[in-house]
Parts: sequence; structure tokens; C-alpha cells
Amino acid sequence: MNDVSKPFKKLIDKYNISTDTSSTGILWLSHEEIKKSETAGFRQFSQMRNSVRDFGKEPVSKVKLEDAFKLCERTPSACNRQSWRLHVYNGRDQIDKICKLQLGCKGFSEDFQGVILLCTDIRCYAFHEMNQYFVDGGIYAMNLLYALQANDIAAIPLTMGHKTGHLNKIKHEMHLPANEQPILLIGYGSYKDKWKVAASKRKSWKSCVSWNS
Repeated sequence: MNDVSKPFKKLIDKYNISTDTSSTGILWLSHEEIKKSETAGFRQFSQMRNSVRDFGKEPVSKVKLEDAFKLCERTPSACNRQSWRLHVYNGRDQIDKICKLQLGCKGFSEDFQGVILLCTDIRCYAFHEMNQYFVDGGIYAMNLLYALQANDIAAIPLTMGHKTGHLNKIKHEMHLPANEQPILLIGYGSYKDKWKVAASKRKSWKSCVSWNS
């Protein structure tokens, strides 16, 4: 990639930019490692979750998906309102349609075996709580990602943070009720024997915690 590397080198030389790559690049993962972590304690299990963009061909069973949904039944929500609503699409035309509308998964969505659109029912909230459904939906989303992982299902969360006009278009095109607010789209499939993910260095917990007494 000389057309990129040469001007890039000029840039870093001119501004003395650090190019430490010790925590960047890609990581190779194996299905065998993931399988072992699925029954491990949370300390190990939670550290093995990665967003997958490279899926296998083995079919994901409806039984595994239903079990993942069941695992999420006890997700906490404001006043136990349980406002989440899931729309599962596993037909190729429907998958392609909603992924095109999502605007951020071109290049890997063709390998999805299905997608899960997580919405919340805004009727569960008062007019002054219009941000609460994003909180409840976000908590449910993370629980669902872990539940899919526990059922040996590879997944990637995809934002639905669009302007109102585009969200209304999505709701119209996918025939969603007017009272539902899209929160997240999750693409899913099976794992390959081996695949790669972005290294995605994480900030230390110390950078976001303050102690107050």
C-alpha cells in the first residue's frame, strides 16, 4: 500500500507522531478457545467477548437463539417495565434490507445468518423519561450479547443512532410499530475454526473511576 504508507510516513515524521503498534493490529482467535470460555466463570467468560465480522457457515439453531432470549428475561429495567422488543430477521432479503438501512456494515453483513433488531416500547415511559429507554435498552443489549456468546453464537452490535427522519424510514421499511424505538441491531452467525478481530486496546478502569467519600 505505497499510496498510503509513503504519505503516512511523511506525516508522522513531520509532526513526530508516535507509531507504537504493540497494542494495535489484529488478534487471531479460535473456536476451541471460545468454547472453553462459554462454561467458565464470568471473570474469564467476559474477557473473551469480541465483535465478530468473519462468520462460519454452520447454521445457528433457533433453539440456541431462544435459549439466549430466555437468559435475558431477568435483565433489570426502570421500575421493572421490561420495555424491550426483539425483531429477528433470518431471511436473506430481510437481512440485506435492514443492513442496508443501518448504513454501517457494508462488506461483512453478507455473512450474517440473521440479525436481531432490539427496540423498546416508548409507551412504557413518561414524557420526561425519554432517555430512559436507551438506558434500559442498552442494559438489555449487553445482556443479550453475553447470552449469545454463552450459546456459542458469534455476534456484532451495530448502532442505530440515526436522525429521526432516517429512523422513521427504517420503521416504515421494516413495518415496525410507531411506538417502538430502535436501539441496536445485532448481526449473528456461527464461529469459524479460526478468525481475526481488531486488537482494540481497552483503557484502564482507573481512567474512568473516581472515588468519593
